[in-house]
Formats: sequence, C-alpha cells, structure tokens
Amino acid sequence: MKCETITYDDGREINIIDDSVASSEILDIYFISCALAYQICNSSCSEVQGIVDRRLKCDIEDTHPIIEYLLSERTNSYKAIKKYIPSEVYGFDRGYVNLGIHGDVNQMHIDHRYDCKTLLYYANRHWEYNWGGNTIFYDNDGNAKTNVEVKPGRIVIFDGGIPHTVMPMNIRCSPSYRFTVALKFETLKQTKFKK
Repeated sequence: MKCETITYDDGREINIIDDSVASSEILDIYFISCALAYQICNSSCSEVQGIVDRRLKCDIEDTHPIIEYLLSERTNSYKAIKKYIPSEVYGFDRGYVNLGIHGDVNQMHIDHRYDCKTLLYYANRHWEYNWGGNTIFYDNDGNAKTNVEVKPGRIVIFDGGIPHTVMPMNIRCSPSYRFTVALKFETLKQTKFKK
C-alpha cells in the first residue's frame, strides 16, 4: 500500500492511497458501477436542458456492496481509510457513484464549508494517463495546486472545503465512461449523529 499526503498551508490535506483494494474487488466494484441506474443530478442549474455542469450519478445506501468493499473492517482499504477518517471523529453521511461521459463540463466546487471529509474512489478497471479525467485541486484563490491522475483502485481522501474539479476525458482515445465513487463523512458534532 502506498500513501501520499499533500498538505495545504492551513493544514487541510489531500491523501492519495494506492494498492489498498484487491484486484478482485476492483473488478467487482467496476462491474457493479456499470450496472447502476444513473440520473442527471447535482447540476448548478435547475433547468435540465440548461445544465452547465451536468452530472450523472446514482445514490447508494450505506448497505450497498460498494460501501461494503471499501469500508468493511476486514479490508485493507478500511485500515487505510480509518487513518484519515477516524470513526471517533467522522460519521458516514452519504454515498453515490458518478458517471463521467465525453463532453462533460465540470465547475470548480467545494463539497462543504464545515468540517467534513470526502472519499473519492476511481472505479474503472483500466485507465491510461493520457485519457484525462484527472481531478484538480485548487487553493482558495483558484490556483491549481494538485493534479490527481485516475488510477484503478486509487482512493483520494480530502477536506470537503478544498476546491476541486474533474478535467474532461480525451474523446479521441478514452473509454466512454469514467466511474468514481464518492463517499461523504461529516463531523460527529453534527446534530444528525447525536442520539
């Protein structure tokens, strides 16, 4: 397992984890992602035909097999994830799978303004660096700080307040679909986690 941490001046981190998901699980997650029912969602424009940054996604419940593959205590990925998203501090909020297609235009955005973590899992079973689809992270002034390449089985964990976007896929050589699993974790201080 390989881990790399990029730290911002204010202490926020981007953690890149490779080789923590078994090859059989990478294949299973990929085939599950292929079979999901996607809908146009998460657009910054309320009119579907006026979508600026259309996104196809499918929400997944906390009992979904993809969640089990990544967050089950028996997996290597769980051990790596727990290091950066400790269960004593963060609770699982929601999850979904994004389906990127040729022609997608994505805006720079943040996931939340308060204390939260996002886990991004690249779910394609094969990807070449020249196919594009990288995730770009920015500083608060909009300057590109980190370029994370798509790699099958790669997990990226980051502070939800870090601005980021997805770069377009190379239409001439990339596959038609780019799958990413997004899992959101919020601080246990949130009312929803209090009993």
